[in-house]
Amino acid sequence: MGRSFPLLLFLCFAALLYGGEELSALYLSWYDDPTTTMTIQWHTPLEDQSDEIFLETPDGSSHSYRGTHTPFPNEPLLIHTVHLKNLTPDAQYRFRIDGHPETHSFQTAPATLDTPLRFVIGGDLYHSKRLFRKMSQTVARLNPLFVVLGGDIAYAISKHPLIFTNPSRQWRQFLADWQEYLRTPDGRLIPFLILPGNHDIAPDFYELFFALFAFPHKELYRALDFGSYLSLILLDTGHFQPITGRQTLWLGKALADRTHLPYLFAIYHIGAYPAFYSYNGSTPKTIRTHWCPLFDQYRVQACFEHHGHAYKKTYPLKGNQRDPSGTLYFGDGCWGALPRRTHSAWYLDKRSKKNNIYLVELK
Repeated sequence: MGRSFPLLLFLCFAALLYGGEELSALYLSWYDDPTTTMTIQWHTPLEDQSDEIFLETPDGSSHSYRGTHTPFPNEPLLIHTVHLKNLTPDAQYRFRIDGHPETHSFQTAPATLDTPLRFVIGGDLYHSKRLFRKMSQTVARLNPLFVVLGGDIAYAISKHPLIFTNPSRQWRQFLADWQEYLRTPDGRLIPFLILPGNHDIAPDFYELFFALFAFPHKELYRALDFGSYLSLILLDTGHFQPITGRQTLWLGKALADRTHLPYLFAIYHIGAYPAFYSYNGSTPKTIRTHWCPLFDQYRVQACFEHHGHAYKKTYPLKGNQRDPSGTLYFGDGCWGALPRRTHSAWYLDKRSKKNNIYLVELK
């Protein structure tokens, strides 16, 4: 007993020296040019109000950057955000958060495809924590530059009348697990592009979602351009804004402006060509009526759909029929959800009751 007191005193002193509690979450994302920017966010206890990070550039020089912080709704935490700009493309950076000793690293996207670009697309993640963690270990080993999350991410909002979830706590747990499992074998943090689904955002929880993620405007649909070789079109299947009207008009213009790019992909949550849900559902019909003709017109090579908790690949489709010059539709969102039995359909080339993510490599 006499020897334990000095040890306890030393541990308390070390905790004070290094900023108290560890970060409860650390996550990176892009909301602007992925070749020259990075957004870093982290959560701390309320007393840890420093928004400063120390960045080490590829040439070995160091710079400090200050961001902002906001309260984490319904949790005794702060959400800190730093936007980094004017970074070097295809370069690895190291950074440390003020008051915390651990050093982290990230990499910007290349401006050209001189070397292959590798990334992962997947959705329906945190339905089963066990499956999410197991699949995420596979994702990290694949060493992607980034991940696109296609909705139903934290499962923060329960649609079942007998199942209650605390949305703030569910997001907190998901982001803590993301920090732990989504690192490459060499320790690099994997940023995500986030796109919510029906279990992520709803009228009572709009403010929670936009507090957690650094969208410059309260608008989910957007295009992210990678140099002159790739554009990812991220769409909202009616979870915050309608499919029709303003979003469809924006989609037509966004695709028309990017016909010069060799790679053009669309990512969204609810599928136009589902492998589990009904082909005649109202949302699939609306997407096929308003978006798919634009995918046909502007020659979108692939669409990545989610929501169904299964694996599928369609035949190339154009004009709502099989056509060798058409678009492939991949899905159906089963990163960490219990997989479902699929149905046969004229448009499905492959289908299976399996967990899955998509690894995309561009050359």
